[in-house]
Amino acid sequence: MVYAMAAAGADTVFIDQEHNLHNTETVFELVAHAHAAGISPLVRPPQIDYAWITRLLDGGCQSLLIPHVRHPSEVEHLIDLAFYHPRGRRGVALVGGAGVNYQEVTSATDVMRWANDNLLVGLIIETPEAVEALDELLLPGIGLALVGHGDLAQLYGVPGDPRHHLVLEAQERVRALCAERGIAYGVFQPSPHLIASEVELGAQLIVHGGVFSFIRKSVKDFRKTVEGALTADSTSAMVQPGGRPSVHR
Repeated sequence: MVYAMAAAGADTVFIDQEHNLHNTETVFELVAHAHAAGISPLVRPPQIDYAWITRLLDGGCQSLLIPHVRHPSEVEHLIDLAFYHPRGRRGVALVGGAGVNYQEVTSATDVMRWANDNLLVGLIIETPEAVEALDELLLPGIGLALVGHGDLAQLYGVPGDPRHHLVLEAQERVRALCAERGIAYGVFQPSPHLIASEVELGAQLIVHGGVFSFIRKSVKDFRKTVEGALTADSTSAMVQPGGRPSVHR
């Protein structure tokens, strides 16, 4: 599936461990295939935790998108776990594995610098607490932020209403602060018709669709096309010579 996404022209494949049952080994394989296919894997772990963050990074994940942040202390802890010195205190794993791009390690400081320079840490702003503390959450080391409309709407008491003014105001705050601090701004956008306007407003990452939604849409479109063709064909049935109608199935 990762190779198919890359061949179809996607720039990024979103690997979700929050709402899917992928174990860590499966994620490592997906990440390795993504790198081989020339597509950037963006991994969402379920939470900020030493075991999750460290193992994902050591397994080759270089782009992490963190859900449900609420407090600045959580972001500080995340940066400590994800970055080597001088930015953080990531557990040292320089044994030539995926976390160091399989290169031979001749200089620990060079490899740590390479790992820091090639790491993207992003936050999903999807709690009211995160919106209130936004200025303190977007710390140096955070390279991406986007709004989680579904959870944020639910926690604001308006479930299923991502266009509610509270959600839109939160999105505008995130967009403005990202622009001010030079942080990439992204969106979850289910409608392809709105993507151009999102880009015009500054979005640099568009998360759209998923394996099941892509398959479902393709099957529905195919069925609609075929049924339309068959209906048109049946209505154009002509009586054959001898008074016998042609048969269409």
